[in-house]
Amino acid sequence: MRKHRNGFILKPNDDYGGRGICFGNRASEAEWDAAISVALEGDYVAQEVINLRTEEFPIFGKEKRGFQPMFVDTNPFIFRSRVHGAMVRLSDSPVVNVTSGGGETGFFVIEGKMG
Repeated sequence: MRKHRNGFILKPNDDYGGRGICFGNRASEAEWDAAISVALEGDYVAQEVINLRTEEFPIFGKEKRGFQPMFVDTNPFIFRSRVHGAMVRLSDSPVVNVTSGGGETGFFVIEGKMG
């Protein structure tokens, strides 16, 4: 983990909202070593970093409207081996959850022929 910090994150096993997460690729060597020391004293998970992609989404605010690139986390609802919808979370941060400032959006499965 020390040699390959750019490929991992450390996160508490029993916390939520993005608290206590350390991204190896965003930490200095000293910060990463400190995070490993903390993790070894508690219940932490080492997770391989995945490359999240961004998509453009419309933003509607009181003073700002337009499109903004957002990180997307899609969690499909599967019933009887078919996707029927999904929970989709969006964030301008790679920590994609509502508690740390992200949001949710709709996801629809449209069946039928296109065209």
